[in-house]
Amino acid sequence: MNWPAYDSYRGTGEQWLGNIPEHWELRPLGFHFTERKTTVSDVDYPPLSVTMGGIVPQLETAAKTDNPENRKLVLAGDFVINSRSDRKGSAGISDRDGSVSVISTVLEPRDIEIDFVHHLLRSRAFQEEYYRFGSGIVADLWSTRYSAMKQITLAVPPRNEQRAIARFLDRETTKIDALIAKQEQLIATLREDRAATITQAVTKGLDPNVEMKNSGIEWIGEIPVDWQVRQIKWGSPVKRGASPRPIDDPKYFDDEGEWSWVRIADVSASGGRLRETTQRLSTLGSSLSVKISPGSLFISIAGTVGKPCITEIPACIHDGFVYFPTLDLNPEYLYRIFEAGECYKGLGKMGTQLNLNTDTIGSIHVPFPPSEEQRRIVHGLNERCATIDKLIGKSTEMIETLREYRSALITDAVTGKIDVRGVA
Repeated sequence: MNWPAYDSYRGTGEQWLGNIPEHWELRPLGFHFTERKTTVSDVDYPPLSVTMGGIVPQLETAAKTDNPENRKLVLAGDFVINSRSDRKGSAGISDRDGSVSVISTVLEPRDIEIDFVHHLLRSRAFQEEYYRFGSGIVADLWSTRYSAMKQITLAVPPRNEQRAIARFLDRETTKIDALIAKQEQLIATLREDRAATITQAVTKGLDPNVEMKNSGIEWIGEIPVDWQVRQIKWGSPVKRGASPRPIDDPKYFDDEGEWSWVRIADVSASGGRLRETTQRLSTLGSSLSVKISPGSLFISIAGTVGKPCITEIPACIHDGFVYFPTLDLNPEYLYRIFEAGECYKGLGKMGTQLNLNTDTIGSIHVPFPPSEEQRRIVHGLNERCATIDKLIGKSTEMIETLREYRSALITDAVTGKIDVRGVA
């Protein structure tokens, strides 16, 4: 939607602000805020977390890195921002008294509308300007100090206009957030349908009229009468990868090397099909790792645990992965079984809590259809999953578009690029 602009503007000399409405005032941040530096105990003032979603009570399981007597006091109505650059966007108005990590900056607003502050200081434009003033190292990450922060120039409209901007943004962002939530729910439903589609195909086949028998395995249920169920280890030994040591020694790497070096991050970015990695091994490095050929299936047992991948390039895997050197199942079929994740039932939650090793993976029972049926199942699933993935992709793009619009709308409103007084 095209929102109206103000009648007249003036320059600010500030890149993040650009031109602002003629009647808005330019003030340093320190004019409207006082830093609250009082230190307290989290016994007397409950610990709060500074998150992308605002200021929330700290989970009891959250790691406490501060001395309990050395936290910053936060009172209801204070604005808190995490000063670490890797926490960009973690900020908000606190609705309660409490305490936060000393790395956070606590601001007490004065002579400015708190609801306007909520949108102004959380806007992408202000966040970028704020972190531009990085002035120190905390845990090896740049942080921003109040001594620099208070010099940032703010453009502030009259208070009745601040309230109008806040009302407008509250209303419009609520609408946008509702649209985003609908798309996120659609994606969750599509992913559930995708997993169910895969599980149905790899355990029941593609013919709904085939005669069935009990498999004796809970996650599998009934299977076609001509299928077998076996532990994976009876189809192939399960082996671990290997790493040259020490892994950061440059003699093990060569940008022109024949063998790609696979890290967990490469698998996470691969979408299940490894086509490239960020590093290659030297001849010496590859001789000390485990080489797998294109078409080979491997599984992560460290980092993001239980994630399957099929390599399309010559690759070397470290001991955070396992592979199947003599697999007598179609690797694409077994990939789909692992992708759906039902075979991990009873072993822990997907992600980082699974406890996987060669023995646990080797002991997993899986259906063994005839070879030709495995091929048909793989072909059918490729088509069905591609359709679902396309729908997921469209929803993901819609979410990104909505988030970008939301961010731009907030920035435009709090810097005066649009005039919302008549629509607030």
